[in-house]
Amino acid sequence: MSSDPSMAMEVPRPPLEWSAKAIMLCGGLMVSLALSAINSVLPQIEAALAHSAQDSLLIKQLVGIVGLSMVIGAPLAGFLVDRVGARRVVISACLLYAVAGTAGLYLSNLPALIASRLLLGIAAVTITTTSMVMINTRLAGIDRARWMGMHVGTAMVGSIVLNPIAGFMGEFGWRWPFALYAIGLPFGLLALRLARHVEQRRAAAPAAKRGPGLLTWFPLRYAVLALIIGSITYLPMVYLPFLMKQMGITSPTVISLVLTGDVALGATTALLYGRSRRYFSTNAAFAINFACAGAGMLVVALASNLVSVVIGMMLFGVGLGWFVPNLMTAVALKVPVERVGRTVGLVKGAHHLAAPLCIVVVEPLARQVGAEGAMMVSSALAFGLSILMGYRIVAGRQRARAAALLARGA
Repeated sequence: MSSDPSMAMEVPRPPLEWSAKAIMLCGGLMVSLALSAINSVLPQIEAALAHSAQDSLLIKQLVGIVGLSMVIGAPLAGFLVDRVGARRVVISACLLYAVAGTAGLYLSNLPALIASRLLLGIAAVTITTTSMVMINTRLAGIDRARWMGMHVGTAMVGSIVLNPIAGFMGEFGWRWPFALYAIGLPFGLLALRLARHVEQRRAAAPAAKRGPGLLTWFPLRYAVLALIIGSITYLPMVYLPFLMKQMGITSPTVISLVLTGDVALGATTALLYGRSRRYFSTNAAFAINFACAGAGMLVVALASNLVSVVIGMMLFGVGLGWFVPNLMTAVALKVPVERVGRTVGLVKGAHHLAAPLCIVVVEPLARQVGAEGAMMVSSALAFGLSILMGYRIVAGRQRARAAALLARGA
C-alpha cells in the first residue's frame, strides 16, 4: 500500500453537485481544443488570408499564440480563483472562450484573428486551471488523485476524438472548425449551476492578512519540476517527425498514428492514476513516470525501424499519463487552501512555458547531432529525475526508521 501520508491525513469534503463533477472532469478539454481544432485548416487559412510572407508567419502563430498566452493565463486564473471563487471565474472564462474562439467564423483581418486567439488561450487555460483547483480544494486523498487522473485522461481522449471531427468540418471550409469553440456556452451554463454556498463560505472566511511574499511560501521546486516535465513531454512530439524522416518514414498518416497511439496510452494510464495511488507514493509514482519516459525516448533515439519507434513511444506513453495528475495533486498539499489557486496557476504556467523554452535550448544541439540528440537529452534528464525520486524514497524510509528507533528509546 502507499506510504504517502497525504492520502490518509485529510478529511472528506462535502458531496459534489453534478455540475461541479462535469467541470472538473471536462475542464482539460478546453485546452486540447484550443491548441488543435484549427491545425488541419491552417493551409486553407493561408490560401485565403495570406498576402505576404509576414501574413504566412501570422497564420502559423494562430496556434503558437494560444500556447504562449496560457503561460500568462494560468497564474492569472489561480490568482482570480483565490480572490473571487471558482464559479465566477469559470462563467466569465467560458463566455470569453465562446466569443473569442468563434471569431474565426466572421473575422478576416489577421491581426484581429491573432488577438482573438490570444484571448482564447487565456480563457481555455483559465477553465482548465480552475477545474484543477476545484479538484484540489473540494476533494481529498484517493478521490482527489482519481479525479485528477480522470481530468487529464479525459483531455487526452478528447483530443483524439475532436481532432478528426475538426478535420471533417474543415472539409466544408476553413471557418467551420472555429464553430467548435461554441462549446464554451453550454459549459458556462454548467458553471451557473455550481453551488453558491461554496463560494459564500469561502468569502465569509476571515480575510487573510497581507502575509509573506510569494517566494517565502510558494513551493518553487514544483514550478521547476513542471518546467522539466513539460520539456520531457513536448520534445518527443516536436522531434519525432524529424527523426522518422531521417529513417525514411515521411507519411503524415503514419507519423500521426504513432503520436495518437502515444496519447491514447497516456490517457489510459491517466485514468488509472487514482487507483495507482493506493499502492504508490508521490515520489514512487514520479520515479516510475520518469523511468518509463526515459526508457521510451532512449529506445526511440536508438531506433532503426518503425517497430522500434512504436515500442519506444508506447513506453513513453505509459509514463506520460501520470505526470500532470501526480504533479498537481502533490503541489496542492504544500500550501494552505487559500493559496491553492495561485499555486496551481503558477505551476501550470511553468508547465506551458516549457514548450517554447525547451525548443530554444535544445534546437542548437539538434542541428548539430540530429533529432536523436534531442531525444537523448530528454531521456537523460528523465532518468536523472527517476534516480533522484528513488533517492528521496530511500532517504524518507531511513528518516522514518530513525524516528521509530528514537520513539522506542524514549
